[in-house]
Amino acid sequence: MAWLPLGVLTVLLGATPLGYLPVPGTAQFLTIAHIPVVLGGVLCGPLIGLVLGTLFGIGNCWYVYPHNPLVQILPRILCGLVAGIVFAAARRYGHPHAQITIGSLSAALAGSLSNTLGVTIISVVKGLMPASEVMPVILFHGAPEAFLAVLVTLPFAVTRGAPPGR
Repeated sequence: MAWLPLGVLTVLLGATPLGYLPVPGTAQFLTIAHIPVVLGGVLCGPLIGLVLGTLFGIGNCWYVYPHNPLVQILPRILCGLVAGIVFAAARRYGHPHAQITIGSLSAALAGSLSNTLGVTIISVVKGLMPASEVMPVILFHGAPEAFLAVLVTLPFAVTRGAPPGR
């Protein structure tokens, strides 16, 4: 049940304006709602990351127009799942003194970028965003979102000492 506060935070950020900082450009928002999803994947494992990602996607679909479940839910599910898998792999195969640090850093980057790339690629394929906007969205929205995910995830993982193999 350690994931329950992250679940509440995910729903609160994902379904309200609190998780989306308005900025100019195609993406419309700088998303911070993905951070508890990444944290859940790192601290609680890929399955909890998947559950939290699903909650984030449903909340996003509720709050953000155009209400397209494929664009808004699938990448969010992958965000938590990817973060959990990357962290588990880094913990299993990384250097013992750097497993938590490198693992959480890698997981935060991978989870956040899977969200950004998933949304942009599916949006382009579905005709919701012009292909010319992909790089600006990745650079001006995805990169800061990934940086914020690292900034929050790294200290939590290090202080919590996320268990090996999770």
